[in-house]
Amino acid sequence: MKKDHNGNIELILYVDDEEKNLDSFRIVFRKEYNVKVANSASEGLEFMKENPVSLVITDQRMPNMTGVEFLEKISGLYPDVMRVILTGYSDEEAIISAINKGRVFKYVTKPWIKEELKQTIDYSLEAYRLRVENKELIHKLSKTNQELDEFVYRASHDLRAPIASVLGLINLAKEETDVEKLKEYLVLKELSVKKLDSLIHDIVQFSRNSHIRINLDELDVEKVVENSILKYKDFLWSEQVSKSVEIDADVPFSSDQLRLEIILDNLISNAIRYANLDQEDPQLKVTVKITLKEALVSVKDNGIGIVKEQMDKVFEMFYRATEDNTGSGFGLYIMREAVNKLNGKIELESNQNIGSKFTVTIPNHAS
Repeated sequence: MKKDHNGNIELILYVDDEEKNLDSFRIVFRKEYNVKVANSASEGLEFMKENPVSLVITDQRMPNMTGVEFLEKISGLYPDVMRVILTGYSDEEAIISAINKGRVFKYVTKPWIKEELKQTIDYSLEAYRLRVENKELIHKLSKTNQELDEFVYRASHDLRAPIASVLGLINLAKEETDVEKLKEYLVLKELSVKKLDSLIHDIVQFSRNSHIRINLDELDVEKVVENSILKYKDFLWSEQVSKSVEIDADVPFSSDQLRLEIILDNLISNAIRYANLDQEDPQLKVTVKITLKEALVSVKDNGIGIVKEQMDKVFEMFYRATEDNTGSGFGLYIMREAVNKLNGKIELESNQNIGSKFTVTIPNHAS
């Protein structure tokens, strides 16, 4: 049976007021297509409210509501659904009306011939797939353009700010003779350069996640986690945060290493950056459980946490949940995009001044 681009079996609805015609269509095409029938236009409309129909084939001459009137209603309610009408040789007016009002894809004269109608059905379903795919592509393109505009504006602003800060400090240093003051300027310049480096790192991750294709390999998850933690051993106050890792991986795990690294890098760096140093024992705990179906990756901390009102916004581009300006506000957005690329999902639990827990579920492709 024909399937759409998501792998779902495409549904054909045949509408006719004569029972023998419904039986005939069902018997002829039931092995090749997912066929449903209705003996009136109103019954067809009720069926479409509850079922995702790809193609409607209807007879023209029906009581209460003609095929043209039926297709005209459908064109407004379900514009993506393909429409085919069956007419007699003498129904020239109905054909013209169907094209103008019902916006039919094809009309077929009665009595229909199996091979000709099958060809029409195949063409209609292919056109349906292309229509839906184009709609999705347009939506993605619109989303990408909107995000690109925001990205260029915010990234250029955040890139210029630390550069301007460094240039200002250099000018001050040129006139300064006090050694202690010069040391202070060096520390401030270092902070600005680190902020610049962090943003450039985020931009590179964003670009790689957007453009590099998915590459599935069997991964050593423990090694990937350890490498992500090592990247941030000299990061801010990393030494003050105790770190623990628990890996439960009795089965092989296959996924995209680049995206898994993006996910772990952003969650681990955030847990360190927003650690609560007033805690007696600031902690970062990474837990991974691998099953035949999926990997559950959890990163938990007892840091400053996120207030409830901001939890839905933290995955937006350049959104900062705190007044801390060391982060770009870009990391969790990139992380979410990487999870989406892997067809995964994210859950967030957080309480202010108690800590946060991010749980990412990723499909296991090892099988």
